Amino acid sequence: MPPVDPGTHDMSPLYHRIAGALRSEIATGQWLVGSKLPTIAAMASRYNVAPTTVREAFRLLTQEGLIRARRGSGTYVNELPLRRIAPVTQAGWPQLPENLRQHRGQILDADDALPPALPHEGQLAPAYRRMRRIHLDEHSEPFRVVELFVARSYYDQAPKRFDTEMALVVLEELDAAHLVEMRQSFTLTIADAEVAGHLGLHAGDPLGRLRRSLVDSSGVVAYFSIALIRSDRISLSWSMSRPKPLKPKSIGSKK
Repeated sequence: MPPVDPGTHDMSPLYHRIAGALRSEIATGQWLVGSKLPTIAAMASRYNVAPTTVREAFRLLTQEGLIRARRGSGTYVNELPLRRIAPVTQAGWPQLPENLRQHRGQILDADDALPPALPHEGQLAPAYRRMRRIHLDEHSEPFRVVELFVARSYYDQAPKRFDTEMALVVLEELDAAHLVEMRQSFTLTIADAEVAGHLGLHAGDPLGRLRRSLVDSSGVVAYFSIALIRSDRISLSWSMSRPKPLKPKSIGSKK
């Protein structure tokens, strides 16, 4: 893992960023329960920081219950962070709406702005309803902050539902037959102070950034969103297969 970048784009304490990186590694299984972490000196060398910075990061993770120090032995992973099913990236369309059915949204602000969709993400409809929301899982725990846009032709059919339920669930029920393609891209980023506060994280903790565009059969964007997702709530999986080689044609003997 590369050193934590102490660049000026992030004003959060450096030890928060180191703690966030370790938290993510524990969540993804790079450090198993019961495994011994490197020494503070080794971690300081790894991240190119002072030992006191690593010590503060360890203190933070100890308070969270993720690691524990054994006198004269070292520091060990105590338990994994709480993991939930991560439907945000595990399932495709149209299975995705069903997995999101138990989730809810809390609106932070709303207006009628147009989505910042790129040309390859679809053609824009004449008008949209924009909402910036915190999404809560089936346990009422926040797992992502999302800015989403629903075409007015859909939003006006069920505004109360769109304001509280998952938009993809409502869209699937309104017009599944004509919503034909989900276009997505995924990158990594870090939490600023505001997003971290909404998600129960620290500024500088890692996040997933997911862009989604749901288009209809005419290529018009019915739904567009940019979501910032807790790193411990992301699960990416896919499979690849090699095409079968063509069988050479048999050359028959001439009679």
